[in-house]
Amino acid sequence: MQLLYELEKKFIENKNSQLAAKQSAYMRNRFPFFGISKPVQTQYEKPLFKKHPIDSTEDLKNILLALFKKEQREFHYTACHLAYYKSNLWTPDTLLVFEYMIRNHSWWDTVDEIAARLVGTLIVRFPSEIVKMDEWIKDDHLWIRRTALIFQLKQKEATDTDRLAIYCQKVMEEKDFFIRKAIGWCLREYSKTNPSFVQNFINTHKDRLSPLSVREGSKYLK
Repeated sequence: MQLLYELEKKFIENKNSQLAAKQSAYMRNRFPFFGISKPVQTQYEKPLFKKHPIDSTEDLKNILLALFKKEQREFHYTACHLAYYKSNLWTPDTLLVFEYMIRNHSWWDTVDEIAARLVGTLIVRFPSEIVKMDEWIKDDHLWIRRTALIFQLKQKEATDTDRLAIYCQKVMEEKDFFIRKAIGWCLREYSKTNPSFVQNFINTHKDRLSPLSVREGSKYLK
């Protein structure tokens, strides 16, 4: 994969150990970094995406998986960017690739982008895939459940309110911070579109919702 080879060469040639240490510390030392800032990474990626075009769904799948098998975090960011850049190649089965990306090297910085920008957009394009979220909200993997909660963040009036309510109810008594935060986040975002729905939901379930979820979900309510 020439694109991957040239990208890695760029990262190695321009690595910054001081910035890498700061980036890793910010992510609780879960991942090694080259120390490439986001604007600089974008400058490297865009020309390479054009220089090495990907023309098939299978090729896109293979390079996304290869990027996510690398250890340095910049590769995982590139996978997220490339997946969206080549969204014309998506099929319903691309959801399986996104699932792999969520389950591996899992942390909020990639999962939240994959959830709202990739999974959410794919389900809008292939609506029958929304039933997969009914499985994901019950999954043992924390970040898969979080994805089921927040995949509709950008959908505004098109939000499936039944699923939004049911999913929040299924996990609202969990104690994990990232689940509680996600409940508040998806309610807060939808309150910009339908504040009465969110207010009614919070009022109805206030005894079961965590204070964090209530606080986050109520942020834009009067």
